[in-house]
Amino acid sequence: MNKMNNEPRPNGYPGGSAPQGLAELFGVTAAMQMLRRRFLIMALVGASVAAAAFTFLMLQTPTYKAQSLVIINPRQERVLNSESVMGALPLQSSAIDSEIELLRSSALMNDLVAALGMQAQRADDEAVPTEEIAKRLASAIAVNRRGMTYVIEITARSTDPQRAQLIANTYADVYIASQVNQRVDTAQRANSWLARRLAELRDDVQAKESAAETFRVQSGLMSAQGSTLQEQQITNVQSQVLQAQADLAEREARYRQLQELRQSGASLESIGNAMNSDTIRGLREREADIARRQSDLENRYLPTHPAVQAIRAERQDIEAQIQREIQRISVNLGNEVAVARARLATLQQSMREAAGDLSSNSSASVRLRELEREAAASREVYESYLQRYQEIADQDQLNVSDARLLTYASTPTSPASPQLRIALALAIAAGLFLGLGAGVIAEILDQSVKNADDLEAKVGYPAIASIPAISKRMMRQMPPAERHPSGYLVGRPMSAFTEALRVLRTVIVYSKLDFSVKVVAVTSALPDEGKTTISMCLARVAAMSGQKVVVVDCDLRKQSINDVIDIETDVGILQVLAGEAPWRSAIVRDPNSDAHVLPVATSGFTPRDVFGSEAMERLVGELRANYDLVILDCAPILAVAETRVLVKQADTTVIVARAGRSAIGAVRSAVSQTEGAGGKVLGIALNCVQPHWQSYADSLYFYQSKSYYSVS
Repeated sequence: MNKMNNEPRPNGYPGGSAPQGLAELFGVTAAMQMLRRRFLIMALVGASVAAAAFTFLMLQTPTYKAQSLVIINPRQERVLNSESVMGALPLQSSAIDSEIELLRSSALMNDLVAALGMQAQRADDEAVPTEEIAKRLASAIAVNRRGMTYVIEITARSTDPQRAQLIANTYADVYIASQVNQRVDTAQRANSWLARRLAELRDDVQAKESAAETFRVQSGLMSAQGSTLQEQQITNVQSQVLQAQADLAEREARYRQLQELRQSGASLESIGNAMNSDTIRGLREREADIARRQSDLENRYLPTHPAVQAIRAERQDIEAQIQREIQRISVNLGNEVAVARARLATLQQSMREAAGDLSSNSSASVRLRELEREAAASREVYESYLQRYQEIADQDQLNVSDARLLTYASTPTSPASPQLRIALALAIAAGLFLGLGAGVIAEILDQSVKNADDLEAKVGYPAIASIPAISKRMMRQMPPAERHPSGYLVGRPMSAFTEALRVLRTVIVYSKLDFSVKVVAVTSALPDEGKTTISMCLARVAAMSGQKVVVVDCDLRKQSINDVIDIETDVGILQVLAGEAPWRSAIVRDPNSDAHVLPVATSGFTPRDVFGSEAMERLVGELRANYDLVILDCAPILAVAETRVLVKQADTTVIVARAGRSAIGAVRSAVSQTEGAGGKVLGIALNCVQPHWQSYADSLYFYQSKSYYSVS
């Protein structure tokens, strides 16, 4: 005890050990102690919140859910045997996600408003805009993909089960119709371009056929034939010329088609199909795969992520390769046109040289065949475009969609919310969360001390004794005249309460090894913290231990000791200090123990400073000489100035703090003012400690040791 009282405290704490570590303050033990201390408030708040939340949830308007299912075709069906028209790869995950986003779009919601006929809806005699109605519908519709399948769930919520079914089914129909319309629009755009090209080719065929027929009529030739070797040679050369012309026309047509597609900004897929390039198709397949991976990475990472930047660079490289391939094809076609034109010019020159000597009829025959072959070549090109145009038109008439309805929603028979189990679970969760929160907030806002750990960490002084509170049930077991703590101490000498007072007496008596502590001042920070009760109980337990002890009532304002031992006297400490009576004549013997009491007379109060007088010093000296232990029951030090004088005359001072009531700041100020007045603070006696507030640092751990102490 001497070491505790005399050596300096670590970390600047004047009266205790260093603060607890974070593990001790915020660990499992501290949490369990907090739960024990705040169980009542947490239970009340939690139960109230849970009941309110459950009531609120169960009183909500019932909501019904209806669900229709739509499946996206994993591959587009090809009715016509033309890969260039309808060929496609299996759908990727990004395509399914795109369809889901389409289903969530405002444009499709506006179509749903129109399909449901809700444009004329009114509120407060004012027309509600279609956009506002669409937003309300969007909040009532959920669109999700079912697992990793191609099935999309359309879930509609409404307070009316039939309306929920209507919305879900109508929205599925609107989506299927939008798919069909989109394919029709795409086919119509392709047909529009082919129609313009067919018109140009048809005009060219008509012009060439008309020129051949006109030349036939003008030259008077019914047939083109010859019998000489020169004529056969000319015929052969002419055949080659016509073939070269057809080849040139075809190459020019392909070259012109490519240039027109590029100038019109057609898609790479259209250019690849028109050129029938396996290389472009392969690059397009790689680009589609890269696009899928890019979408996946951009959904998961920021644009600055290295993986996103890398996939973008890879896609740009593929696009550059496609452009270079298109450019290479364009250059090659241009070269082929130039070669075909040069070959045609060479053949034509040969034919002119061979036909120089032919008669006018032979020349006319050659000219006629040339015109006819040109017309035939133009018609062949025209018919190939016409066939492609007809295939696209036939596919358009099929109205094939990428999606089809899998299941219509049925009318829900029971509400989706509120549900008893879910409401109960949510209410319990809310009650637990807010109950714990209330306990934590109460713990944070509570500035009182609860146990030795609180004193050590927050005040810096140890609890030299933790005195348990006496329950009302135990107090009712005492005789009516003894239903106070000092009476309980005498009646229950083996109780935890009595044992705690013995601990306090032991600490006081043996706190100094170099001299005997005889005079101890007992005070508190503020009134009603139990310092008089502790003084009287300490006197009784000391007397029961065989010591000669006296309690001096130094609280002139309350005279609480008179009430404890039920005495009335006209001679007290004030009369002794005034020299009106010797102290021995003023001493009153405690009827329940051998302790002596120097009380305050019934009418005893004076504004004079009697405790700072020489008479008080003499009185303390004489009591020290005649008693083993002198207890000065002082007034609260923060409330009464006289206590600052008394603590200086005592060998040591015990400050009483009431667990759960005494504020940390008040206890700290009481310690500071006691030491500032010259008093020697032994420590703090923590009074009225509830069992569930205790920690192992308390001087007496009685929470789990109730059976160890006798209450009889």
